[in-house]
Amino acid sequence: MKSGVADPAKLKTLLKKLGSHEPVPSAGEGETGYDDPIAVIVFSFLLWESTTQQARDAMNKIVESVVDFNDLRVCLPGEVVAKIGARYPNGIERAQRLKDTLHSIYLAHHAVSLDSLQSAGKREVRSFVEGLKGIPPFVSSWVLQRCYEVHTIPVDDRLVDLLVEKGVLTEVADPSEVGKWLARQVKSSDGRKVEAALRAFVDSSPKPTRKSPGKSKATGKKAAAKKTAKKAPEKKAAKKKAPAKKTTKKAPAKKKAPVKKAAKKVAKKAPAKKKAAKKAAKKAAKKTAKKTAKKAAKKTAKKAAKKTTKKTAKKKTAKKSGR
Repeated sequence: MKSGVADPAKLKTLLKKLGSHEPVPSAGEGETGYDDPIAVIVFSFLLWESTTQQARDAMNKIVESVVDFNDLRVCLPGEVVAKIGARYPNGIERAQRLKDTLHSIYLAHHAVSLDSLQSAGKREVRSFVEGLKGIPPFVSSWVLQRCYEVHTIPVDDRLVDLLVEKGVLTEVADPSEVGKWLARQVKSSDGRKVEAALRAFVDSSPKPTRKSPGKSKATGKKAAAKKTAKKAPEKKAAKKKAPAKKTTKKAPAKKKAPVKKAAKKVAKKAPAKKKAAKKAAKKAAKKTAKKTAKKAAKKTAKKAAKKTTKKTAKKKTAKKSGR
C-alpha cells in the first residue's frame, strides 16, 4: 500500500469510538461441529461483502438443504443462489468462488476436509489456504485467524469504503493490503477484539458508496484549487495572443482571395474554350466533306460526259461507213 494512504492516528480514534464487541462465532453459530474449518470457509464466504445477519440466515438455509459440504461442492452456482436467495449480494460470483475453493480442497486432499493441516506449521497452512482457487483475501484471513491462530484482520471492499469515509484511508486500496496494514497496527493478542469491533462497524453502518481512487475530500479540494490556478494564467495568455491570431488570419486571406477568384475564372473559361474548339472542328469537317462531295460529283459528271461523247462519235462513224 502506498505511503500516506493510511492514517494510524485516525484508526486509533475510530477503534476507541467503536468500543468492545463480542466476536461473531467462527461459522455463524455456537453449535458443536461448526468450528470445522470447512464450515468456517463456507460461512466466511457468506459473510464476505455482506452483513452478519445475512450470512447467518444464508448459512442456516445451506445446512438445511444439503447433506454435507461435499454435496455443496457439486452444486451449480445457480443452485446455490437459489438456496441463499436471488437478492443476496454478488450471488453468482460468491457461489462460483465457493464452488472453486471447495473443489480445490477436494483435489488436494481427495475429500472436502482440512484435517491434514492440523499438524502443519503456520506458514504452510497460510500458503495453502491463500493459494486455494477462488478464495478472496477476506475469507482466507477469516479462516486463518479463527482456525489456525494466524494474526490477520479480515478486510473486504465494504470495510475499505467505510474506512475511506471515516478518513482512516485517504483513497480506496486493495483489501489484502489494508488487512496487512491493520495487522501491523494491532497486537496479535488484540486481533480478535479489533476484528469484532470492525465487524460491528460494518453491520451497524449503511452500505457505503464506492469512491474512485485518489478523490477523497482533502485531495478533491487541492485538485480543484490547482485547476483554478492553472486556468487563470491560461485565460490571460489567451487574451494577449488574441490580436496576433486575428492579423495572421486576415493577411493570408487577402492574398489568397484573388488567386482563388482567378483560378475559378480560368476553370470556368477552360470548358468554354474546349466547346468552341469542338464546334470549329465540326464546321471544318463539314466543309471538307462538302468539298470532297462536290469534287467527286464533278469527276463523275466529266466521266459520264466523255462516255456519252465517245458513244455518239462511234455511232456517227458507223452510219457514215454504212452509206
